[in-house]
Amino acid sequence: MNPYKFALICVSLMPMLSHATAQTRRQSVDLLVLGGTVVTMDQTRRVLDDAGIAVSQGRIVAIGPRADIESRYTSRQRVMATGKVITPGLINGHTHVPMVLFRGLADDLDLQEWLTKYIFPAEAKNVTEEFVRVGARLGLAEMIRGGTTTYCDMYYFEDAIADETAKAGVRGVLGETIIDFPVADNKTNAEGMAYVEKFVARWKGHELIVPAIAPHAPYTVSEEHLKAARAFSDRTGALIVTHISETKREVDDSVKAKGASPVAYLERIGFLNDHVIAAHMVWPQGSDIAILKRHGVGVVHNPQSNMKLASGVAPVPRMLTEKIFLGLGTDGAASNNDLNMWEEMDTVAKLHKVFTCDPKVISA
Repeated sequence: MNPYKFALICVSLMPMLSHATAQTRRQSVDLLVLGGTVVTMDQTRRVLDDAGIAVSQGRIVAIGPRADIESRYTSRQRVMATGKVITPGLINGHTHVPMVLFRGLADDLDLQEWLTKYIFPAEAKNVTEEFVRVGARLGLAEMIRGGTTTYCDMYYFEDAIADETAKAGVRGVLGETIIDFPVADNKTNAEGMAYVEKFVARWKGHELIVPAIAPHAPYTVSEEHLKAARAFSDRTGALIVTHISETKREVDDSVKAKGASPVAYLERIGFLNDHVIAAHMVWPQGSDIAILKRHGVGVVHNPQSNMKLASGVAPVPRMLTEKIFLGLGTDGAASNNDLNMWEEMDTVAKLHKVFTCDPKVISA
């Protein structure tokens, strides 16, 4: 062949060879999500239009402009997200997921009447492991549809809830309820503690499930059993999920019976530490917030549930100012009546604006 012709052919093939080389150099990943608007929630809160996300082995390995991601990564599975918004998964900080089956059971009641006259009797008559599994599946579907990918739960037959949660590919901090009267899965405290021992041992170290112990509340669990729950947590590393200071009546009864608010009482018996997740905290008294901060207790605000049961308005602006570890939750669907975290975000911003008469108190 004429050397001049051969040189021309080589030059003409160079772009093709270069493209092929680039193709082979692209990193293979499991999934590419391309074309959407990505809300990164990184340190600078970047929002990227026409972006791309590369995912490998269940983890995001890169986020950037679509062209950049396509030039660096290849995947057989692609999701075209043009016209859609991609955000991190939402976290529901407190719920009782099988209670979707009690949605709308009773309205226009305060917590004590709602619990003692309707919920506890309904649970005694209806809750079985199969009931819990069905309710968990429905609740998980509702949360997934609403963008929730992680949730913190406390209920009965929590081992079954963990099983359904893992099958659904959702993350869960899941607490087996300890309470001082017979319930669906365990009739005595000894049975409950034996259950939670097996539950935590089974799920500890799982990639999606964080098993926990869930003493219901200071008014339904004795001092002895609260101390035992804390000792179990210390021994196993399990988190503790509980309700604290949800209503004014709870606080008043605690002061009358124990000479201290629920928070001060729990500190006195050595229950509080940074493994405790406390739902509600609507009625902290005196130095309660300082106590929570000192022990690193996490608090979950449930505005719609607190509104439905007329429990009150938690002092969230003050807790934020004091840098309490604060999360947001729906509570169970029976007291909400849904598991929609977008509604909860909307409510928390509006509720505290109107309650404090300050439009800037909690930003959207």
